Amino acid sequence: MRHPKLFFILFLAGFVVFASGIFLLTAGRVIGQSLFGRSYAEGELKDYISTVLKQEIHGARCQAVDTNRNGYVSCDYTTVSEPNVPRSLECAAWGIDGFLNRGCKTRLPNFPS
Repeated sequence: MRHPKLFFILFLAGFVVFASGIFLLTAGRVIGQSLFGRSYAEGELKDYISTVLKQEIHGARCQAVDTNRNGYVSCDYTTVSEPNVPRSLECAAWGIDGFLNRGCKTRLPNFPS
């Protein structure tokens, strides 16, 4: 080791980047979702619409933050074939739950038990 200070600085910088990433995925979930959540969920929505439903998306809008902590956020979209008919899905949210969930699912109504 010719330059131990250089290796220490590189190690420290790598650790800071790694720790910041873990923080944004776990404890700082709301911060991470506020920064990256909307674009991440809209990307999942666009992939789902084009690959699963085989339709071209006209417009899309997703929430940024997973308020009920189920790993999904609410998204509304319209298709090119029916631009005046809004539809809803739940798509994976930014964070560990969202990375495990991936994709979208239909939103089922909550009926009282």
